[in-house]
Amino acid sequence: MRDDRELLPRFKCNGCGACCRWGGAVLLEEADIERLAGCMGLEVDAFIQRHTRLAPNRRQLALLDAEDGSCAFLEGDRCSVYEDRPWQCRSFPHAWSVAEGCPELDRLRSAAKKI
Repeated sequence: MRDDRELLPRFKCNGCGACCRWGGAVLLEEADIERLAGCMGLEVDAFIQRHTRLAPNRRQLALLDAEDGSCAFLEGDRCSVYEDRPWQCRSFPHAWSVAEGCPELDRLRSAAKKI
C-alpha cells in the first residue's frame, strides 16, 4: 500500500463537509480570529464572545460547536466562512493524521490498493 504522502498531492476536496462533523476542537490562531471577525463584520472581542470557547488544551481558543457537535459555521455541507476559515481547516488533510472517514482520502486509498 502506498504512503499517504504520495496520495496527498492528488487530494481535491469534494466539499462533502464530513470533516466538519468530526468531534474535537477547531483550534484558533490569532490571525484566524482577526480574519474571521473581519469577514463577519465584528470587532475581535465580539467575535471571541459569540463564536469561541476555551480549547481543551487551555492555552488557546477554539470555535464553538453546533448542538450536534459539527462546526457552527457548517451550513448543509458547506462552510459559511470558507474563504476565511481557520488554519486548522486550511491544512486538512495535509497536516492531519486521518485514519478514515474522509470520502476523498478513502477513494484515493482504495484506488492505490488496486494498483
